[in-house]
Amino acid sequence: MHPKFSILVFLLSVSTISMCQRFPAVGSNQTLRARSYDVLNQFLNSGKTTSLHEKCGLPAISYAIKNRRRLRPEVESALEVILSRPDNQKSILVGSMRVHYDTTGDYAPSMLDSLYQKIPGTADQFADSVAAIANYCEMFEAKVLGYLPIPSDGSAGGGPEHDIYITDLGDYGYTSPDSVLLSKPNDGDGETWTSFTTIDNSFQFVNPSANKGMPGLRVTLAHELHHSIQLGSYGYWSNDIFFHEITSVWMEDVVFPQVKDYIQYTSSSAGHFANPWVPFNSNDFIMYSRGIWGHFIAKRFGRDAMRRSWEEARFVPPLQAVDNALSKAPYNSSFIDAFAEWTGWNYFTGARSDSVRYYPEGALYPEIASSSLTFSPPTQTGAGTLYALSSAYLIISFDGNTFPYIVSNINLDSAIIRYPLSFPYTYSIAEAGNDSLTANFYVPDKSGWFNKILGNDWSNTILIPGTSIAAPFPDPFYPNGSSDINFPVGGTNPVAGELSIFSADMKLVYSGSLSSTMSIRLGSEVIKWNGIKNNAEMASSGVYIYFIQMQGQSIKGKFALLRK
Repeated sequence: MHPKFSILVFLLSVSTISMCQRFPAVGSNQTLRARSYDVLNQFLNSGKTTSLHEKCGLPAISYAIKNRRRLRPEVESALEVILSRPDNQKSILVGSMRVHYDTTGDYAPSMLDSLYQKIPGTADQFADSVAAIANYCEMFEAKVLGYLPIPSDGSAGGGPEHDIYITDLGDYGYTSPDSVLLSKPNDGDGETWTSFTTIDNSFQFVNPSANKGMPGLRVTLAHELHHSIQLGSYGYWSNDIFFHEITSVWMEDVVFPQVKDYIQYTSSSAGHFANPWVPFNSNDFIMYSRGIWGHFIAKRFGRDAMRRSWEEARFVPPLQAVDNALSKAPYNSSFIDAFAEWTGWNYFTGARSDSVRYYPEGALYPEIASSSLTFSPPTQTGAGTLYALSSAYLIISFDGNTFPYIVSNINLDSAIIRYPLSFPYTYSIAEAGNDSLTANFYVPDKSGWFNKILGNDWSNTILIPGTSIAAPFPDPFYPNGSSDINFPVGGTNPVAGELSIFSADMKLVYSGSLSSTMSIRLGSEVIKWNGIKNNAEMASSGVYIYFIQMQGQSIKGKFALLRK
């Protein structure tokens, strides 16, 4: 949610959680909490400009938690207070929510008048609104969208219901992990936790003004309560907090589509449209603008695909979880195919938007950052580098036409291990006749890349027009029972083919009739094989030869298979 506090506690790594265990939560009055808030913010903002502060100070928070014993005592104490449950003067229980708040003093909540000024004596009315909205959010997210409910926290906070604390933050809110429900090895990544929610007492600070007060409260609760669902029922992935935030930002607009608070993040100078070269799994401020991933997935595959990704995240980290979810019926796709298509969608925003085929609200998003090139025949070369799961956009001008060229690094394996270096690539642009251009792309392994020149009439471009036959990918292929190797067969319409796979000594390993599916990354049809032989055993490591017979056409080649 908001940079300063939405993930202030939520982003605390598992080492943060262990800190909670070493320092039992202690009640803290509102003045101490406000003072602790200031101490921590001063620590986060030290030596930083205002624009950097908008990035939420995630590197500083991460450093502080992982190096706790070297922090100044006042900063360490501030963290302890923020992780503890606040003390409030009153609480009310409504449905599955208990709301804690002050009725008097500077920290009492207030409704806002038509000029967005606080209305004295409206603490109870504000708290009632919190309870009603929170119950609605959990009902919608659990009953309508099918997510598991927020688990009970036992007697913490006064009972098993979910606790929401209201105080003067000057920011939206945050979710605090409280106690372990299901522990896991590997430093606890993926564990489930109970949690509690802390939110602002007025939302007077929100911009634009139309979102001050109740609209800001609504999206905050939709956002933060989904964090509690994530932590409590699916897993807390401290190294992949980006997916927690992407989902919760998207969830705001699903539950309360009239508010549109997420739009401000898309226009940020630290957001995705200004920085497409920042890796998709970055845990920096850019993740808030990438709530658009949820909008892409919902329109492309249906909003259940986001929930299915979280269901897979009970077992594996988020990137693998998304890949697992999309690889299954009814989607029959993959993360890298979806990511490649998403890079195309991100070109069609602003004046180039097309709400029928791409983002429904793409006209509200800025246009993607790009570089320019004036093409001089007959050929022109260029080069660049990209981190795993990042993109670059080149606008080529030629003979009065504009040709957008999209390059994306779709190396999922490198992204999962957070490979720290960027990958180089080179390309050569050539005139192809009929006022069009073509690109040759040069990298050691093309299976880790997506590149495409859109037509000169880009407003009518379909991002899956390919017809050429390419090499199988990934090569080498690492089968695990759910992953596939893709054999390109060309064209854009499904075809049936007979796939035969032989070992290097020409012994038949697999034979079967299969139908092709569209590969978004390639832009054409592929036939998939999961590495399982006809005898139901996994194929062993080695070099294999494949033959595909279809519609009077024969395709053959070889690939390497490696067992991990």
